[in-house]
Amino acid sequence: MTLHPTEASANTFIDGWQVSKALGGGGFAFVFLGEKNSQRRALKVARHREASGDPKQTHARTLREVTTLLMLDHPNIIRPRGYGLAESGNLYLALDYVDGWTLAEWAERKHPSFREVLGVFEKIAGALAYMHRRGILHRDLKLSNVLIRKSDGEPVIIDFGCATHAFAEDLTDGGLPPGTERYRAPEQFQFMQDHKDEPRARYASRVADEIFALGVMLHELLTDPRPTEFRARFDLNSRVFVPPAPRAMNPRVPEGVSDLALTLLSREPARRPVDTEALRRELAELRQQTAAEYDVPVHRPSEQHPAEPAHGGPPAALPLQPTPVPLKRPGALLERPRRRSWWPAGIAVLVALGVVAGLWNESRIAASPPPPSPNRSVPGRTAPPDMSPPSRSPVAPPGPAIDATQKEGSALKTPAPEGPSQGRTPRLKKKPAAVVECAALSLVAALAAGCPGAQLRPESFTCPAEAEEAMREQLHWSRFDRFSLQLDDRHSPFEDIWFTSGDDVVGIRVENEGYPEMMALAPAGTRFYGKAYYLSDKMGRVNGPALVVRYDRVKLPGQDEYPICFVVESRAQAFKDGKVKARNSNTGFVVDRWP
Repeated sequence: MTLHPTEASANTFIDGWQVSKALGGGGFAFVFLGEKNSQRRALKVARHREASGDPKQTHARTLREVTTLLMLDHPNIIRPRGYGLAESGNLYLALDYVDGWTLAEWAERKHPSFREVLGVFEKIAGALAYMHRRGILHRDLKLSNVLIRKSDGEPVIIDFGCATHAFAEDLTDGGLPPGTERYRAPEQFQFMQDHKDEPRARYASRVADEIFALGVMLHELLTDPRPTEFRARFDLNSRVFVPPAPRAMNPRVPEGVSDLALTLLSREPARRPVDTEALRRELAELRQQTAAEYDVPVHRPSEQHPAEPAHGGPPAALPLQPTPVPLKRPGALLERPRRRSWWPAGIAVLVALGVVAGLWNESRIAASPPPPSPNRSVPGRTAPPDMSPPSRSPVAPPGPAIDATQKEGSALKTPAPEGPSQGRTPRLKKKPAAVVECAALSLVAALAAGCPGAQLRPESFTCPAEAEEAMREQLHWSRFDRFSLQLDDRHSPFEDIWFTSGDDVVGIRVENEGYPEMMALAPAGTRFYGKAYYLSDKMGRVNGPALVVRYDRVKLPGQDEYPICFVVESRAQAFKDGKVKARNSNTGFVVDRWP
């Protein structure tokens, strides 16, 4: 078996590397800090998931990551330092250990100015342009996958577990490539909607997807003083909801920076910068502005964490953590995090709701995107990828992005020839100062105001290993086992009731004479704990708007609680003010992933 973070100790070795501590982990790997011959490396050990049904994919994914990194040599991209077999038999990858903060932690602790943020994103865009010219896509860009090195402030892109290149093997079973839901471009969801009846359809990732993900990262840093905190946020990739202008949410944001962020988040890929090199030039142009507003902190330091002291400070950021997993002491598996209350933030803005509701229509008109630019790239034009050995120079010379065609979705989009005036992206028109967008409010306020599209949507997930083990060993449940539930114990199972998106719900097992074998596995009175969500588009089994209840814990009569993965999907009858109306009883399924 693969070494688990809770088992890491100073006496543990991985292929001769002495493990000093666990750094993190995710669905496909654990990461440890290893030392050997006075060298420190981040050791990323492949983790086999039994749910995948194919143990060969464990090695295949790691080999693809190794291959991808060996094709790269850039100061702002994590460097591989070797690979081998761990004692478990799984492959591991040794990488540079970056002593630094994640991009979100850096923004909170160092209180950077707009000029400093633009400088970091300029270097990230330059590194991506270097990758894209070699036919490589990262496919999981987010704030936690960029580290800011403490010693020199340089950004380093990490975690290439989802990356792909022109000749990479197809390892994805679903229609969408791997990645983090919040950072996906909206056209990916549109693709799934358009091909919902084609199970073999596969979305082809493009440079435009990477640019959108950078837009989400930039928007979050500009508008959220504490991006490391886990809380509900607006879906910037919603197909029915226009992203809020950063300047409307944070008046400190210079107009040019706010406009660029909105351009990156455009619903039309052709309206985004033509490639990451064009984006890098735009960021450099903004960074060179002489206005004093570019030199003030993005947020008031009092709204963020205290600045880093001269000596000491927080522990180094976790390298290579696709999905950070906190280390748990033995027996802490079933501990449930304390629920945070949203009411203090909501009450503070309810006073303005009457004004906001009346201004929604005006805001939508003001935020309408401009017509497509004739200077954008022409869809469908492709060229063979440039897979020549990468240059050893720190930064590759500028050049056009190269297309790369592959099964799992990495067809890079080839731009049309760019003229002297095509480097800039059309800006969205400046909104009237009096317009307050619904999107600029907190989620509670937006839901109370009835803002269209304001919702909590469930993230796609793969069932955690501890839940799979509990369902298999303790509960004796199997994938696709079905149980009929009263979805919310506060109402009759025969009612059509309103569910608030994002609220906790407790479901109760009801009698199901049609499936007596299921009653033995989950008898009447079994309680399911989870959250309700509203989906305006198709992600799961139900066509059209749906109520989705994701239950992650269960308690059988007279037994302890266990972690589970159980999903109920019901057709939505109505949606209003952040609530969805649906029948309070339905049959759900044991799942190993969703959707």
